[in-house]
Amino acid sequence: MVQKDFEYVIFKIEDNVGVITLNRPKRLNALNYPLLMEIIDILELNSKNKIIRAFVIKGNEQSFSSGDDLKSMGPEGPRFKPLADGSKLPHQRVIRLIREIQKPFIALLQGYCLGAGFEIALTCDFRLAADNLKIGDHRVNRAHCVMSGASWLLPRIIGFARATDIILTGRQLDAKEALEIGLVNKVFSLSEFSKKSKEFIQSIAKLPTRCLGYNKTMLNYSQYNELFPSLKHEFKLYCKNIASYDFGEGMKSFQEKREPKFKGK
Repeated sequence: MVQKDFEYVIFKIEDNVGVITLNRPKRLNALNYPLLMEIIDILELNSKNKIIRAFVIKGNEQSFSSGDDLKSMGPEGPRFKPLADGSKLPHQRVIRLIREIQKPFIALLQGYCLGAGFEIALTCDFRLAADNLKIGDHRVNRAHCVMSGASWLLPRIIGFARATDIILTGRQLDAKEALEIGLVNKVFSLSEFSKKSKEFIQSIAKLPTRCLGYNKTMLNYSQYNELFPSLKHEFKLYCKNIASYDFGEGMKSFQEKREPKFKGK
């Protein structure tokens, strides 16, 4: 892996987990162009890193992210340069990478998770929340549209009517309501959030990474394909998974009546 220094993001690999920390705490980890480009660099450099078995995205200190930094916005919207892959915004590239990388992504949400930060959280495979969470898409209150996947992701997570309510009203949900409607997977008290989320992360990181990646790809594919093409796609990836070390370990451990020890390969 190529090592790089980052200004707005902290990146560490801890216990086979790639931890991306948004590091603008004085601005409640608001997103700007350099920060987003640093996330892109991290994901592109580590997308095939065999050491990493899961990714975590979190905010430094009190909040996940308050959304885009309005100081980087002009009267006509974001002042971002289009990227080489055709993305009009760096947010879009981040969203694509999170969905395309065949490893689980876990968002750790506390404090504010709003706007473009909300969209990054929606893109992750799991969302763990502290009980002080305020989550939603407040941009309509400043006449800003969603722009990085909320209109596609949110209805698929919580249903069309609930997504319409959140996006059109701009209201913020607390952790209790977010859990009730399936927007987050788990809620922990703020005092136990670090400990409990770490336990969850490690439970995911110990699973057969390649198998999880194939399942994630199958879920992505099924979102825009009908049943029969999805069945064919599932079988194709199932056959690839059979060749993995972890598949063999899963079968062997079952026959030997013991817990499997997966290596993520």
